[in-house]
Amino acid sequence: MSRHILITGGSRGLGRACAVHLARVESAHLTLLGRDAEALADTAEAVRRAGGTAETHQAEVTDRARLSNIARALAPLHGLVAAAGISGMTPVDGDSDAFFDEIVAADLTGPWNTVRAFLPRMGTGGRIVLVSSVLGRFGVPGYGAYCAAKHGVHGLAKALALELIDRGIVVNAVAPGWVDTDMAQTGIRQIAAATGQTEAAFRAQAEAAVPVKRFFQPEEIAHGIAWLLNPANTMQVGQCLNLDGGVLHI
Repeated sequence: MSRHILITGGSRGLGRACAVHLARVESAHLTLLGRDAEALADTAEAVRRAGGTAETHQAEVTDRARLSNIARALAPLHGLVAAAGISGMTPVDGDSDAFFDEIVAADLTGPWNTVRAFLPRMGTGGRIVLVSSVLGRFGVPGYGAYCAAKHGVHGLAKALALELIDRGIVVNAVAPGWVDTDMAQTGIRQIAAATGQTEAAFRAQAEAAVPVKRFFQPEEIAHGIAWLLNPANTMQVGQCLNLDGGVLHI
């Protein structure tokens, strides 16, 4: 029997890559949540081509009522990946209050809402992975909301891990570095503009700061997430797996 894994942010980026990877390596059944119905359908088709099955639900992770309604009709879950999120600059001197609240709601409260809604569908042996970022480990000027939210995800993972381990549910987080996604491209564009560089110059600078000297593909990050979801992972509990090419090497 194939495992049933729910992924938020399943329409693109890391969420899509995880779905396709899990379909390929274990013929998983994926429940995909996201805001873009057309992109979700495209991911579902990619899952089927890779050997899995999929169902999709258009939903915002900030909409608790919608998440609860989806959960009530869902088959039992074996795994959950909270990959939905947004990013952007929120400089303290700018008009950033509304966007700050939006980022924190999606990137920190969103994983909490997701776990709260779908935990009743998960039994002993379940695996939960919260997607954080290396910006949950250090600060970047102008990214106060994103850094704060991703630092919060680490704390949330640690607390939930201790709260749920007696139920046989293992919770961990991942902290990707620079990954070639639409979100990363937006970040490159914004930081380049803010620092007076070309996008190519900033990307070269960012790559030079990574010990392996490159960005990563979403499929590479999916391997790490799949390991934390694997029932064979019985030792990592409440941990954050750094998937960053050596940026964080402590």
